[in-house]
Amino acid sequence: MALLPSPSLLLSGTSMRVKDFTVSRLKAAGQDETFLSRENLRLLQQSFGPLFRELDKEHPRMSQVAVDLVPVDLTAMPRQSFSETMLKEHGSLWIVRDGPAPYGGQELHLWEQYQRFRRQFAEFGDEAGESAKAIAPRIREVDLPKFRLPWNVLYASHEPEREFSMLLFENAALFDAFVKMPNVGGYAFPYSYKPAKAAKTHTANENFNPDFFIRVLGTHDILVVEVKAEADDSNRNRAKCRDGLEHFETLNARLREEGELWHYDFYFLSPENYTSFFEQVRNRTYTAWRSGLMQELVG
Repeated sequence: MALLPSPSLLLSGTSMRVKDFTVSRLKAAGQDETFLSRENLRLLQQSFGPLFRELDKEHPRMSQVAVDLVPVDLTAMPRQSFSETMLKEHGSLWIVRDGPAPYGGQELHLWEQYQRFRRQFAEFGDEAGESAKAIAPRIREVDLPKFRLPWNVLYASHEPEREFSMLLFENAALFDAFVKMPNVGGYAFPYSYKPAKAAKTHTANENFNPDFFIRVLGTHDILVVEVKAEADDSNRNRAKCRDGLEHFETLNARLREEGELWHYDFYFLSPENYTSFFEQVRNRTYTAWRSGLMQELVG
């Protein structure tokens, strides 16, 4: 919890009005007027901060414009982590069939236990133990020629990521490589949005980490895919789609200036768009294509 600033620190008339307003709103909500949550403090600072800027001076703002090309080293990516509960309830893990254990060190014991669960489930089915029935179906094996990743596992945390991951493996012949990026610490760029549908709230600035990066077979084309549930047309997704398209358009222009052959195409997909997406890749018509979800988000 963050302590509400002391009245002795609020000297100006504007500051006193902000304090009085804040206290009155806390009282009206039946809350302790001597404390603010961190979230409410942050919102107050965002909303009233401009009132306290010095006059006749420039005030810098966060730039959304790309400046330099910065390579992303996939070998230096932070490791993903997930709990056993996450795996049981909504995750899926893909590994190479008959390959070496993907985990070692302190994690090896847990992985060997999961392998025992898989053997129990294969032998006894629904009569296996509860842990075996919960975990075994979540671990999926893929033949090595289809496992076109730079890493030894692919973990997807929720639908529709799991469904799209399965389709990537089924259509692996279309690609040189693909990755499911970490939720944080991977490829990220800033975007801004209005949290409320009516757009009356302060603009929020966050980082966007797209889900998948996919290299089309025999090309320098990278398909960047963000997957969402059907009809998810929130303000946040509209902003991600808008700023994502602008980001990769700028990136492609900079790559051309540097004489690079790489080209990025950005997509927002929902499950109803998956079949069309893979058809576009198969027919090499993906560059000019937009999914139904993208048309809803950007018009």
